[in-house]
Amino acid sequence: MTEYRRPLFIQLRRIGDVLMCTPAVRAFKSAHPDCSLDFLTELPDVLDGNPHVDHVIKVDQKAQYHPIYQFDLIRRIRAARYDLIVDFLANPRSAWYSYLSGAPIRLSYGFGHRRWAYNLVPTKPDEASYAAIDRLNLLKAIGITGADPRLEFYFSNEDKDFADQLRHMAGGREIITISPVSRRQFNRWPIENYAKIADSLAHEFDAIVLLLAGPGEEKIAERVAELMQTGSIVPRVTRLGQLGAIFAMASLHIGNDNGPKHIAVACGAPTLTIYGPHNPVSWTYPDPSRHGQISPSEFCPDCASGGHRDKTNCIELIPVESVLARARTMIEALNNAALKR
Repeated sequence: MTEYRRPLFIQLRRIGDVLMCTPAVRAFKSAHPDCSLDFLTELPDVLDGNPHVDHVIKVDQKAQYHPIYQFDLIRRIRAARYDLIVDFLANPRSAWYSYLSGAPIRLSYGFGHRRWAYNLVPTKPDEASYAAIDRLNLLKAIGITGADPRLEFYFSNEDKDFADQLRHMAGGREIITISPVSRRQFNRWPIENYAKIADSLAHEFDAIVLLLAGPGEEKIAERVAELMQTGSIVPRVTRLGQLGAIFAMASLHIGNDNGPKHIAVACGAPTLTIYGPHNPVSWTYPDPSRHGQISPSEFCPDCASGGHRDKTNCIELIPVESVLARARTMIEALNNAALKR
């Protein structure tokens, strides 16, 4: 196997997408422990504290159309003299970064007409699989056969102190987190439905519900709280690490297909995800005992046949009773498993 000393991994966007790269980063560093691994992304906070990444290069999203900034970034990439590029995104920008890097090996699935930017382009399997496994499989082209899809996310002691304050407010009750937000409208289950399941679970399991939203999304969580009949907490989250610390103490996380869900998975929280029209297989951790999902394909014939891919309201067809039944089953099974340990 070729020895790589200066690899650059690229995943510019999305919290979940960057987290899905962490198993591949871990597998690569295990195979090449002496390398200095850099990671190019717009979301450096997702990789804070990751022991397998030596240096994170932050890309300014607001400067993506600024020619002077882009020229300087490419100059910096070339100056680093990388011997390997692994581009997990292969969008127009990352393709140019890869092509102009000067690296002798440029690895990617090279989607569509951007294959020209790479000189090592394995074929991606047609069958859908968990996104982290897709990224691990990409590394097989350079002789790395890691098979552990566990996501990694790290938070600070300060973040843990923040979560401990919320634990104290919970007064010893079970903590259930709910994230009713998504950047895409077609991935948003109605907020009144979240209020109903939050009330039911809080009452049935003597739980406190934490309604989680990122900066700029607080009004959505606050609206769910207003619709609830029982009390809830809407924490003022200012850092991703605070989310991680909260999820580390949660009995169950319920929410849309969004970035916080993947942080919850990485931090050990069981999850129940309510999906829009996209394939749940790609974004649900492959452990059904701890990570459940419910999607419109169970209620919409077009979604079931693959006819709906984007911008539909089919998520609204998912009934409250179905989500509530799935959540009850998961909580009871998890509690029984804990008693047996």
